[in-house]
Amino acid sequence: MEKSLGIEAARARLGDIADHARTTGQVTALTRHGRTVAVIGPAHAVQPAGSIKVTLWLGDDTQVCVLPGLPRIGETFLVEMTNGDEDHWLVTNIQWDLRPDEEPSVNVLCDPADDYSAWLDANRPTANEK
Repeated sequence: MEKSLGIEAARARLGDIADHARTTGQVTALTRHGRTVAVIGPAHAVQPAGSIKVTLWLGDDTQVCVLPGLPRIGETFLVEMTNGDEDHWLVTNIQWDLRPDEEPSVNVLCDPADDYSAWLDANRPTANEK
């Protein structure tokens, strides 16, 4: 069962809430004005180990894929679209959906990258070149 706590009250008890999540595996919802605004849960629930299944929201298109890690807001990456074209996309938001009775899901919201961002992405050194 998910616990909930007002965000102001949680501020004073953050260490206890984090220890509780680590030891029990329970998720605590942080609320503001009765609405959940964030959750604190065990690290394995929010920090994927290795690869992560995400839903990419690419304008009018959505794709479910497995990435080696979670992209960061502001990153650009190349995506092969369902019509076969390849486009550069800019990560603008990341939304976690953590529910104790369901598998966590991650939504990565993207906007088309501008030409400069696409050029930077294409010319970023690889791990072997660094």
